[in-house]
Amino acid sequence: MIQTLKAVGKSLASNPWLKILSLLIAFLLWLVVVSIDNPVMTLPFTAIPITIENGDIMEENGKAFELADSSRVVSISVRAERSILSELSRDDFKASIDMTELDGNRVPIEVKATRYADRIQSVTPRQGYATVLVENLKKSQYKIQVETSGEVVDGYTVGSKSLTTNVVRVSGPESVVDRISKAVVRLNVSGMTSEIHSTEPIMLVDESGSPVDTSSLTLSVKDTNVTVDVWEVKTVAVTAAVSGTPAVGYSATGTVETSIKNIDITGESRDLAAVQSVSIPETAVDITGATGDVTVGVDISRYLPNGIYLVDSSQSEIAVTVKIEAAQSRTIAVPISNLTVENVPEGMNAAFQNPTGVFTVEVQGMSSVLNSLVAADITGTASLSGIGADGEVSPELYDADVTLSLPSGVTQDAVSVKVLLQNGEGTGAENTDSDESDSDGKKDSEEKNDDDSQTVDRD
Repeated sequence: MIQTLKAVGKSLASNPWLKILSLLIAFLLWLVVVSIDNPVMTLPFTAIPITIENGDIMEENGKAFELADSSRVVSISVRAERSILSELSRDDFKASIDMTELDGNRVPIEVKATRYADRIQSVTPRQGYATVLVENLKKSQYKIQVETSGEVVDGYTVGSKSLTTNVVRVSGPESVVDRISKAVVRLNVSGMTSEIHSTEPIMLVDESGSPVDTSSLTLSVKDTNVTVDVWEVKTVAVTAAVSGTPAVGYSATGTVETSIKNIDITGESRDLAAVQSVSIPETAVDITGATGDVTVGVDISRYLPNGIYLVDSSQSEIAVTVKIEAAQSRTIAVPISNLTVENVPEGMNAAFQNPTGVFTVEVQGMSSVLNSLVAADITGTASLSGIGADGEVSPELYDADVTLSLPSGVTQDAVSVKVLLQNGEGTGAENTDSDESDSDGKKDSEEKNDDDSQTVDRD
């Protein structure tokens, strides 16, 4: 056997063609072994995202587009050796469409390997075309709104909100843009007691508040910085004033009621500290000519100081009710001594001429107020205004108009009293029917006054 091998070896060494033949046979044997151990196979890869090239050409033509749902990804078949296939994943392939090749609503899909491209025999997409939905391009602009969720700590409320960017411009397919109701940023304020700063994404939402898919849209900005103030809450009273006069024969009782007695307000601390109540001005509630209770709806937010806001906007509408009643009348007898004379001409003395010591007057007002009047406590003035305006004043009896000091809401009828003017010093007024001392001179004075009183009666 050894001799045989030696003979073959000598024969190969002396014949080069035999050497070449043996090498060829060895290579063929190697190929057979390799094909058995590392065969060429075809393997599927799925859900490869399709990217878009030259999409801007559509926008230049006033068109917007998006891939149909069935064309957003593609599946492929890859033929290569088993050892290569075992190293590959779908991330090693790039699928794309070129919008310059758009034909109707179809674009050819091209798939390339990003690894082992020279070792792969073929890459075949299972669908040759992507379906593209084309429509008019629409552009719109939205003011960004801040929406908060959660609850701040009791005694606090969400205050002012601000953004570094408050407008977003959107472009895309008309059907998608038309679904947009507003642009918002949303911030959770749960448990907060102080100012909040955050960077939040901009969301486009429809009328129901649900997010709109922005994959086919272009936004000028995708997020923005937001600041939300958290302010203290303060409870203050609501007051109201009234203007005007009820119809003749009617009076305001003085009772003014508001449907909400206290309101919660908020604002920056320095502004909030200065507010103790919120007043509805008299110009808002007019009772002119009223013959019954008057109720007026008032938006109290109009009367909040600058920088102060309602915590609950539903409290802004307040009903103010003014009680009106028919006026009552009462005749009272007021002591003449409770009056003082005004406008006595210079160089004259004034004396009341009244035999009873009282005068009567009709007053009108609410029964509760009239019933509380005490005649002895009512004071007033008797005016001789206009007497002696021409420079001549005669010592005689004059009528002096009486004005009484009455409680608010009580009016009086016109009334006058007799006043005797005499030459003399001083301007004091005396009741000539008042009691005098027991002297004889005083008795003479009483007789004179009695004569005077009778003269007044005749007049």
